[in-house]
Amino acid sequence: MKPPSDHDLASLEAEAKRLVNDALPRVLEELRGARREADALRDALEKEKAAREEAARQAPPILARARAAALAEDAEAAGALLAAPFRVSAKAAAAARGDPLAALAVQVAKALSPDAGPVERARLIAMAFAASQGDLEAFWAARKQRKAAPKPNRATPLRKK
Repeated sequence: MKPPSDHDLASLEAEAKRLVNDALPRVLEELRGARREADALRDALEKEKAAREEAARQAPPILARARAAALAEDAEAAGALLAAPFRVSAKAAAAARGDPLAALAVQVAKALSPDAGPVERARLIAMAFAASQGDLEAFWAARKQRKAAPKPNRATPLRKK
């Protein structure tokens, strides 16, 4: 291949200058657009950071968060009491000592368990009836009744006479 002549080099140089002059304004405009977009994104990022910092400053104090967490835990425990079948948690059993509704819920859980005896079911009926009558003394008395009256044992030596 022979080297290009001076005339060819001059025409190639002129063509290159023309292409650069034609493309340069377009490239510059694209560069300006990219810079504007980058600035807009930078501004949006700064605004988002400022909003997060403001939200963090206005967040509730630690005590309010702890109170909210305790309420959520209580709600979860109450939800567990509503599910059937369910097990009585220590927290629910403790609440049942003073709250009639919690005591009734705990008794329902005991009476509906597969291994519940007739005493548990009878206690539930007595507690529910006392609660429906508004008689809290009878309600708590029914709850505290622990055993049915013992049946006499006919095989004891005292009965053989």
